[in-house]
This record gives sequence, C-alpha cells and structure tokens, in this order.
Amino acid sequence: MSQAQEKELKKRKIRLLVLISFVAIGLVASVIAAMYKSGAFAQMPASQLYGKWVEQGVPSYAQDSFTISAGGVYTHGRLINTKFDFDGSELSYTHGEMTYVYQVEDDNGAQLLRIKPTHYKSTFRKL
Repeated sequence: MSQAQEKELKKRKIRLLVLISFVAIGLVASVIAAMYKSGAFAQMPASQLYGKWVEQGVPSYAQDSFTISAGGVYTHGRLINTKFDFDGSELSYTHGEMTYVYQVEDDNGAQLLRIKPTHYKSTFRKL
C-alpha cells in the first residue's frame, strides 16, 4: 500500500469517526429533548404543596398535621412561620429551634416523607 493510499485511509477513518460522533450527539440530544417535553425534568411548583398535610399510619389522636399556604406554615390553626423553602422535591421550615424537612414521595405531590426530625419515619398525605 502506498503512502497516498494510507493517507486516504486515515482521512476516511477520521471522517467516519466524526460522522459517528455527530450522530451519537444528535441521538443523545433527541432523547434529552423528548424527556424535557414529557416533563421528566419538571419540578413541582410550591403552590402544589398548599393545603393540609396529615400524618399517616398513626392513631387519629396522635396524628401530626400542618398546613402550607402562600402566607406560610400553620399548625393547629396558628401561623408558625411565614417562610418555607421548597426546591421542587424537598420542603423545609423551622418552628422554634427545630428544623423540619420533608421529601416529596410521589410524582403528583400528594405524599411527603419526614426526613427531619428523625423521631421515626412518618408519611404525610395532603387532604
């Protein structure tokens, strides 16, 4: 094989690799675009948390509950904090010296799992 043929073969290999790279990048971009369009990366808005949350799996006399609204966080009808943080998957607020953290457990935002304080694992459902 002559040097000219070897050079031409190397050029073809490089062109093929560049073409394969562009096709792979296009496929990955298409998959990511489809995921965005389907809502796979969508974050839940804080307003979806608004409502009364009641602890599940405990007797009614021992149930913990709280209410989230645009005005803040309420327990037993009393405002305990005017601010809460929500990043799309985790809710946190403070009550006195205690910080409460809840994680959204389902896609439609109807169930929260208390992460902190960790007395025991407790699940809350929105009424």
